[in-house]
Amino acid sequence: MVSQLDALFNPKSVALVGASAQPGKIGNTILINLMNGNFRLYLVNPNESVINGLKVYKSVKDLPETVDLAILAVSAKITPPIIQECVEKKIPFVISVAAGFGEIGEEGKALERKIANILKGTGTRLVGPNTLGIIVTANKLDTLFVPKERSPRPNDGDISVISQSGSIMCGIYEMAEDAGIGIRACVGLGNKVDLNENDYLEYFAKDDRTKSIAMYLESFSDGEKFVEICKKITPKKPIVAIKVGSTEKGAKAASSHTGAIASGSDALVSGIFKQIGIQRAYDEIELLDMAKALAYLDHIDGDRIAVVSSTGGFGVIATDYIESKEKGVGMRLAEISDEGKKAIRERTQYFASVENPIDLTGSVTDEMYGEVLEIIQKEKGVDAVLVLLQLQPPLLTNRLVDIAEEKIKKGGKPTIICCIGGSVPRPMLRRFEEKRIPAYNSLTRAIKSIRCLYDRGLYLKRIKSARKEL
Repeated sequence: MVSQLDALFNPKSVALVGASAQPGKIGNTILINLMNGNFRLYLVNPNESVINGLKVYKSVKDLPETVDLAILAVSAKITPPIIQECVEKKIPFVISVAAGFGEIGEEGKALERKIANILKGTGTRLVGPNTLGIIVTANKLDTLFVPKERSPRPNDGDISVISQSGSIMCGIYEMAEDAGIGIRACVGLGNKVDLNENDYLEYFAKDDRTKSIAMYLESFSDGEKFVEICKKITPKKPIVAIKVGSTEKGAKAASSHTGAIASGSDALVSGIFKQIGIQRAYDEIELLDMAKALAYLDHIDGDRIAVVSSTGGFGVIATDYIESKEKGVGMRLAEISDEGKKAIRERTQYFASVENPIDLTGSVTDEMYGEVLEIIQKEKGVDAVLVLLQLQPPLLTNRLVDIAEEKIKKGGKPTIICCIGGSVPRPMLRRFEEKRIPAYNSLTRAIKSIRCLYDRGLYLKRIKSARKEL
């Protein structure tokens, strides 16, 4: 489905205003990041003629075509007249990366008002100013002014990120890259003089390649509209969000960061999020953990969890954390049927525990894990499965990932992987992520993500019930 923002995220032509040949300058870093994109690239700089083998035009007006997107790598003070040129050239989208606007006080706010007046009534839309820019992995659109060697980009995926902080955005996609989690797109809100979180939410809601939306917000541009948009999105597509500025000092910090006015008490925000189906995260790790679980699995229908492990200790910790309402997530261990226990006992060592949590012991093999997973996948009293893969047992090999994937996807029961350790399990965790099976290196992170999936399931049941009553 074609969206009003499609030319922003899928441009056929891009102009970089302020392109530079000097290493270290913002105009040079953005140029390097744009060079391999799937679009025609034009450069603008009145003081250059050729950069990196590309012809350089003196002004926006001199461009040979009306590009879909112009990126402004110029100072705040000269940004308004260049935006005026973009308007006159009928360029539909502009990204302004410069700082020095509303976040610095009245002088910067005056520049923002000037830009808003220039854009008013035109067909030109603005991202920013004071934005890191956007990334779209599939078409290699990368407008960021941070070098890739310092900030590795993720592979293509199905999580879209909307962030009011450039550094938070970097942190999220760098963690994703490190873990092997794919990202569909990232967009930095900046000061939101024009386009804001509501516009991007509507875009990603219609984007078939976006399976979940992750947000970091310091303020709401239009809270009422935000609520109405999310009510339409969340029944079909999950949203997870961090909303900061809930304390007096936090609100002050948010204001000085992007010129935002943080509004709404913390309790009010939590209540609204719950009502409209947004899963609330409180730090960057929770945000990515929840977003990937929601992207891969969407939800679970109940709170009965089966734990399959090769170690007793971690199984006991998992049990306490799953069942405790005070220190855990307040869910339940599933009851394994007598037939299921008998089948597990026949396929494991005589000293293995077939009670939930299932302990396959240090004598476990790849095939044993696979056979037990196949049995658990058929258990009617199980809503989701937590698999604790500890790689110390000598009979386990790299084949375990493929065996587990086959059993999990064939059975169809939502399954979370947890593998605790140091450098040894990292490659295996990445392989699970690449197969779109959520994997974690921490019990609490894995189990919190299961709770997130359960909460979404409760929300979907609630709105389904409400519709039946109408």
